[in-house]
Amino acid sequence: MENLVQAPSHYVWEVAGKPVSIHLDFNVVDRLAMDVMRGFGAVPKRGAEVGGLLLGSIDSKDGKQTVTIEDFVPVVCNYLRGPSYLLTEKDEARFAEAVEKAKQSGDGGPKLVGFYRSHTREALSLADEDLEMFERYCGDANQIILLVRPYATRTSTGAFFFQENGGFRRESSYQEFPFKRRDLGGGASTPVRGFSQELTPMPAVADEGQGPDLREWIKSRGGETGAKAPRVEKQRAKTAEPPAQFKSRWVWIPLSFVFLVMGIVVGFQSALMMNRGDVQRVSTGSISLGLTAKVEAGKVVVRWDRAAAAIQNAASGSLRILDGDFSKIVNLDTRQLQNGSVIYMSADNRVSFRLEILTNQRATISETVDFIPGKP
Repeated sequence: MENLVQAPSHYVWEVAGKPVSIHLDFNVVDRLAMDVMRGFGAVPKRGAEVGGLLLGSIDSKDGKQTVTIEDFVPVVCNYLRGPSYLLTEKDEARFAEAVEKAKQSGDGGPKLVGFYRSHTREALSLADEDLEMFERYCGDANQIILLVRPYATRTSTGAFFFQENGGFRRESSYQEFPFKRRDLGGGASTPVRGFSQELTPMPAVADEGQGPDLREWIKSRGGETGAKAPRVEKQRAKTAEPPAQFKSRWVWIPLSFVFLVMGIVVGFQSALMMNRGDVQRVSTGSISLGLTAKVEAGKVVVRWDRAAAAIQNAASGSLRILDGDFSKIVNLDTRQLQNGSVIYMSADNRVSFRLEILTNQRATISETVDFIPGKP
């Protein structure tokens, strides 16, 4: 029977209690992740940052803002101020030109919905130059900022930032997410070209400065001179047939390669089976969070077990508080979950606390505890 269930095409980023919903096309995740990692591999110590524009649409209805990201346009940087995405005067002129082209797109085409930047610095937070660029080139209160933190040995991390009460929450995003299509529920990656230019590989450089190889990469992406890398036609060299005494030796070379490939495949499958076993042990292990609520020093202290498997494997979490007619949701990042406690004001009535954990395997684990004040 034909499968009529259609796979999702977008990752939906939402935060409880916030009137913002961001829909990120999985194809954008694939292509943008490649561009980010090319920059990250260019400088050995911390990687070069890349940036550009986000294209799509913005729909505001019934007090709910929906931002859909369908494509992106890379804007090159000359890196005259180091590996960070810090634009010079020429860079800003190029950025402004890209913004004007995005604003002049016809009806039905993708519009400017914000800008993005890869982040190879310490904390995944907005810098002063990010806010200055947003104010100078975006200006629409409904537009957003995307930061992507690349890693060498694990999945990159994405973070969205949006305006509320006239400004950005710049110290951290409400919710970080793995910047990988498969981890977001989009299935296997598929190479798809969009409106943006074809991405050119970024070469490695010897240090964090502006090396000659980095300049050539900038030129190949349309930077400064706009020159494109020349195409080099490779000539096929004719080789004479090896002597008879060397023929047997050449036979073993492809056989050795076959054995090498077979060893790699077997090792990969073994590692995959071990990894699946680890995930299964985490998911089937103890799911107790050890949630308690007790009075300490006149305050209600809500605690959970920091050593619990769900907490150790948590991507994010939230604490829902229900105190009579008063209710509140407190979003918790991994650092706050590791703290293991939240202090609540003294309560005279029954208060319900519900801790909800989202694991790295996209599973949800929750636990509820009721605080009932005793007699004085």
